[in-house]
Amino acid sequence: MKTNRPQEQAYITKRILVRTSQRAVKLASQRAMRIAGYVVKVKNEWVVREYNNGSTQNIIKLPPKVKPQEIILD
Repeated sequence: MKTNRPQEQAYITKRILVRTSQRAVKLASQRAMRIAGYVVKVKNEWVVREYNNGSTQNIIKLPPKVKPQEIILD
């Protein structure tokens, strides 16, 4: 039976996109840890190498974030 409603289109919401990408990053990180024995990530303003035994090595401290300056229009 045909209805007069317009056909609903499939779409990706931000929530679905964020959830899916977070899962993908977690799985990729786990796989990289198994293969290489370490992963490189950002933690507390540092780029660190985290090894599969739980130890970490600080690589470089990131510069502080610069806040945009306020624009004053005359």
